[in-house]
Amino acid sequence: MRSDTALSIAERHDPALHTKPFCYRGRDSLPFDAADVPKLPLLLDTTVYIDRLQGRLPPALVPLLTLHSVRHSAVACAELTITLGMLDPAHPGTPQVAAAISNVLRTIDMRRTVEPSAEAFTQAGVLAGTLARTQGLARPKRGLSPADRCCQEGRRRELLNDALIYVSAIESEMLLLSRNTRHLDLLQQLEPSWNLLLYDAVDPRT
Repeated sequence: MRSDTALSIAERHDPALHTKPFCYRGRDSLPFDAADVPKLPLLLDTTVYIDRLQGRLPPALVPLLTLHSVRHSAVACAELTITLGMLDPAHPGTPQVAAAISNVLRTIDMRRTVEPSAEAFTQAGVLAGTLARTQGLARPKRGLSPADRCCQEGRRRELLNDALIYVSAIESEMLLLSRNTRHLDLLQQLEPSWNLLLYDAVDPRT
């Protein structure tokens, strides 16, 4: 029986080792090559659903989604469904947007959904906190305006969600498919892993 504590999990990463901001890497240093990935289940980031809705998913990803077993993230489900709750019932555009999101959710079989473990939550918290500090998202509240404080807190929550999806892909031995180059570049530098494939969205008008 495992005897890990939350502290022993958190101590796998030493935040004190990182005192300077991480720099964003060039495209050639990032995992964009869909032709050179292991044949593992794909874990879809929220960006995949959004780009599919908007017709911005690259055609090159279609064979990948066909050949690989696809899994869904509980974190991505939350990011999709929070929008349903936030939509203004009185707005004339709400029914159309709600219907589009509902159609996406209808394709997600909860039996094929991956949720982060307690260990993943603990690791993701350390990773997100370290990056929040090094990338300037941990400024004292007393020095911020209410708007800046809210913005900083929102960006930290986004970073935590991305860390949760990334870590859950690693622990589940799945390949995370995402357009979120900005956060995942930093996370991969902090916690190196091959469990990531990035892509660029396309313009649906072309």
